[in-house]
Amino acid sequence: MNDLRGTEVIPQYLQHWLSHKPDALYLVDHSLEREEVIWTYREFADRVHAATLALYDAGVRAHDVVAVQLPNNWEFVALTIATWQLGAVICPIMPIFREHEVRQILEKTHAKLWVLPKTFRHLTFTEMAEHLAGEFPHLTIWMRGGQDFPALEHILGQTSGVKNVPLSLPALDDLAEIVFTSGTTGRPKGVMHSHRTLLTGLLLQKDFLHLGDSDVIFMPSPFAHQTGFLYGVLFPLLLGIPAVYQDIWDPEVALSLLSRWRVTFSMGATPFLSDLTTHYRPGQHDLSALKIFISAGAPIPRILVEKAHTQFGVHILAGWGMSENSLVTLVRPEDELEKTYTTDGRPVPQMACRIVNEAGEILPSGTEGELEVKGPQNFMGYFDDPDTTQSLFRPGGWLRTGDLAIMDDAGYIRITGRARDMINRGGEKIPIADVEELLYRHPAIKEAALVGIPDPRLGQRACAVVVLQPGAHLSLSELTQYLDRCRLTKQFWPERLEIIEEMPKTPSGKIQKFRLREWLNEGGSKELLRSRD
Repeated sequence: MNDLRGTEVIPQYLQHWLSHKPDALYLVDHSLEREEVIWTYREFADRVHAATLALYDAGVRAHDVVAVQLPNNWEFVALTIATWQLGAVICPIMPIFREHEVRQILEKTHAKLWVLPKTFRHLTFTEMAEHLAGEFPHLTIWMRGGQDFPALEHILGQTSGVKNVPLSLPALDDLAEIVFTSGTTGRPKGVMHSHRTLLTGLLLQKDFLHLGDSDVIFMPSPFAHQTGFLYGVLFPLLLGIPAVYQDIWDPEVALSLLSRWRVTFSMGATPFLSDLTTHYRPGQHDLSALKIFISAGAPIPRILVEKAHTQFGVHILAGWGMSENSLVTLVRPEDELEKTYTTDGRPVPQMACRIVNEAGEILPSGTEGELEVKGPQNFMGYFDDPDTTQSLFRPGGWLRTGDLAIMDDAGYIRITGRARDMINRGGEKIPIADVEELLYRHPAIKEAALVGIPDPRLGQRACAVVVLQPGAHLSLSELTQYLDRCRLTKQFWPERLEIIEEMPKTPSGKIQKFRLREWLNEGGSKELLRSRD
């Protein structure tokens, strides 16, 4: 990649690898719903050309928005590259989104074209497409596997011969992507990224992650989430290395793919890692090639880090980031294992972090406050929402994240919770991350979240909401006895226990505490949660 200067946009990287190693392996698209497809750069470039021609014929031009609601597959990648070859803007939409959410996105972005599957995960999208086609008469719709709209497989399968398309490659600072936040705090917002804000961090991270020509990426995180988009769609092209995709999460399938393709790098939320350790069988799976697994978006329990490291011999790296700025802090591969379960890493190159109080004053090391970040990965703003954008930025370009954190003397941070998730019990702020770490260590608990509930005297009390291991039982008295043995301050103990079948989560695997708070404030649903006194 010596002749690329870091000033190129993604379509130029594809052309680079096409000219240097056209017949090398590029993508492995493994689906639980259709046949596996394998692509070389040469073969894939033909599909990108077909997609570019079709988008152009559909009237897509520079700055138009193309909404892609597809699972992790090669078509998503081809459409992204083709969209950018025309200077247009990609808008990934989660495949699980239904009519209410999709309508909001299409209306807000004024999308020119919308691509979706006919079916995915036992859901049928035809009726939704027909409804929205009637509401947006100027919207072009392509459907994978459908007969009622132009079929995506036919569009991308066309051979265009010598017909060329007048390309309009974007500038680095042009709008590249509008991604709607997964929403741990409420209604999603459209995060705008330029080509520069997307690529800057990735180009720097490849060096301190020690990734090179011999690596292979596995990506199970949804492409419509920023983790999947950056590290599954863009990172392989920047590095010129193969990527292996999985469209529906299944840990047994994932372990098979990791073994078969000798994967060296992967990234996903804590539940992905937890599932892999649960289903791993030494005689059946070979993960000896796996060097790095980055887990970001939720705290990683110490017991899980140690288990994964023992089983796989892999570096488990904790990190922190947002849709607004990608991966901002990360534990380095050369760091001690302890850093992964005691911190969320330190800033990646060219990004800066600071901890401030409510007045914006910088706090000393070891003091909890709001995390603010600054650097070239920070987003352009929220789409069509300048007021919210302005409210998040302090003078000097510092972005208010809304996360509470502590920074040590070496610059490592530890996310302690969302500012709005903070539990203040009679003036005593409960250390949420520490309590949740102890909850995860309990043998009966599979997943846990500590949530504040209103109290007329103290203001708030703590409620532990947990998912139990199969066949396990737990009462509040048993839980508090356990915390007593852990020598946790009594004022930090949960004073209520709720046992649920499944945590409400974002598509990327983050627990949505605001939904738990809403449920608790409304009295709950006996069908979903069972109280334990």
